[in-house]
Amino acid sequence: MTNLERFYRSVHGRDLQPWERQLAVRIAAALNTTTNDDFVVHLLLVYMSTNSITNMYNELVAARNTLAEDNRDLIQTVTKDLRRNKLLTYGLIGAVALAVIAGAWTLATVVSLSNGAAANEARLAAAVETCEQRNTGRPPRGLDLGR
Repeated sequence: MTNLERFYRSVHGRDLQPWERQLAVRIAAALNTTTNDDFVVHLLLVYMSTNSITNMYNELVAARNTLAEDNRDLIQTVTKDLRRNKLLTYGLIGAVALAVIAGAWTLATVVSLSNGAAANEARLAAAVETCEQRNTGRPPRGLDLGR
């Protein structure tokens, strides 16, 4: 087992994958050394770290772009909802104002009818009294015939 294989097993808990082994062989060939050289191990680790960092960066950029797009959609949705709610609020305020006016009109009508009923009751009582006085032969009240 080479240094590279031992290191990989201790750090990653697995054997080298074929593409990782091929990369180590190419690095060693470029440096005119073997894959057992510590420098090859370090260069392979630097490559793997850089590759991981690049992948994470690309994922972060994609996530950022997705969030930005979702935020734009959310802002548009909220703006539409606010416009609709504003119109709905104005409509409800108008309905409440109309209900208050209708209530005031109803109250005025009831008061007017109540006053009219009281006046009619007074007139009716006066008419009944007048009829009773005629039937009994007494002169109506307020008419004093010399008494």
